[in-house]
Amino acid sequence: MKDILVDMQMAEEMTTTDPLVFRDNEEKNALYKSVFRKHHVTEADYDSSLVWYGRHLDAYMRVHKAALAEVQKRIDALGDVAPESVSESNRDSLDIWNFRRYYELSPRMLDNMIVFDIEPGGGAYSSGSAFVFGVNVWGITPQMTKPVEIRLRTVSDDTVYTASRTVYENGYCEMILKVSPVKKTQRVYGYVRPDGKADAYRKIYLDRIRLIKYRYGSPALEEENDKQDMTDGE
Repeated sequence: MKDILVDMQMAEEMTTTDPLVFRDNEEKNALYKSVFRKHHVTEADYDSSLVWYGRHLDAYMRVHKAALAEVQKRIDALGDVAPESVSESNRDSLDIWNFRRYYELSPRMLDNMIVFDIEPGGGAYSSGSAFVFGVNVWGITPQMTKPVEIRLRTVSDDTVYTASRTVYENGYCEMILKVSPVKKTQRVYGYVRPDGKADAYRKIYLDRIRLIKYRYGSPALEEENDKQDMTDGE
């Protein structure tokens, strides 16, 4: 599965960066089918695997992370951003998102979701942390029964903290996940997934993506709490 994901990701990037060659679905489908032939699987096999991995997110993240490791240099060349390298212990806030800030998702895409998995370089983020995921969403239609689902999880020692949110309207939204003030965080991961109904929408556009780690008690975190309260009350 890892090898297939590597080739499928490169195929997706090829169709995006070379639109003159892949100007319609026929050329794109031919490219995807060549990946399936290379790995001796059918599109139905691939779809069934994605359904299974969708129910076993941790397993998918391990495979997805291994695939990204093989193509990281190419991903960086396509626009990924470098994470901030300033010591996090001296900061009230730190943007730990180290992937692209802009994505387009479509029901025609075989891997129609964003999956992220972040581990701090020093082994763990300091105790007393809170994480705010923010994204600008466009393309939601009235036909989408569950438009865009955001899931954020952290691993702190032996505890997993989870926050989830469904975005029903276009615009900017944020979600806050607080962990124990006495535990350090070793991992932050999750996904952004749109409605799976192929006839509900054409494309979902995601930009201004950020994932900020705040220290408890910082003025910036209090401002984020106030904004979240206002949003939840609307």
